Amino acid sequence: MKLFATAALAALSLSTAAVAQDVPSGTYQLDPTHTTVIWGVSHAGFSLYRGSFEEVGGAIEWNADRPARSSMMVTIGADSVDVPAAVSHAGNDTFAEDIAKNALGSETQPEITFKTTKLKKTGDKTGVVTGDLSFNGKTGEITMDVELVGSGDFMGTPKLGFSGKTTIDRTKWGSDAWTQFGIGTDVTIEINAEFAKTE
Repeated sequence: MKLFATAALAALSLSTAAVAQDVPSGTYQLDPTHTTVIWGVSHAGFSLYRGSFEEVGGAIEWNADRPARSSMMVTIGADSVDVPAAVSHAGNDTFAEDIAKNALGSETQPEITFKTTKLKKTGDKTGVVTGDLSFNGKTGEITMDVELVGSGDFMGTPKLGFSGKTTIDRTKWGSDAWTQFGIGTDVTIEINAEFAKTE
């Protein structure tokens, strides 16, 4: 689930001198055309069923002097699930709609959100981000391992690029759809995101 998406952009915690020098402080908007949020869940132990989200937005308030004081907010359209075509199990038009409604609670909460609460550096280009993930009408804390992919000027615009990975137990957000058929409760999330300075 894009849960989170949601979020790997937490590598804001990377307080390396290179990052602080490469890009100035300011607001960096997420570039959805160069961002992917991919999730995976066990299909009854036979395979890792994977999907993604088509609507992702967000911003980083970047503090170049003190990166750990930066912050990030990400939103994902819960109805923007993209998965391989399959027969709907619950009378919806598509299986993607089934997932949005029954696993993500899109009717209860149309947007999945993630907001950072803590940033910690673990290496020159790695960190751990902690934040609040909200979907299906519930909010819970998650942590994500993140890595700085690149930072600097691209065609006149300062940019930041991060990747991140985490695993969540979806039942903590009240998501238990299809568990009776062996569909996994642990959801892996992989994010690759690019941000461009706007202010």
